[in-house]
Amino acid sequence: MGVSADKPEVQQRFIDKFELTFPMISDADKSIITAYGAREVLGVSAKRSTFLIDPQGLIAHVWPRVKLAGHADDVLDVIRTHAG
Repeated sequence: MGVSADKPEVQQRFIDKFELTFPMISDADKSIITAYGAREVLGVSAKRSTFLIDPQGLIAHVWPRVKLAGHADDVLDVIRTHAG
């Protein structure tokens, strides 16, 4: 699932444009982004970060500064490692 500080209507345009197939949550008040420590300097925007949440709801792995190239493969490698 994805979380962004964008308003739902902006988020929907993004979902449509990139044909996303996973749920997105609008965090316009930045409460989720803040709770996960993903706010940028001065709290104006959010860092592009990834959090892998395990079946018990615990954070299993964090990528604090995501670069899109190769990121999906990195995430899959860690998931495979955790799956044992």
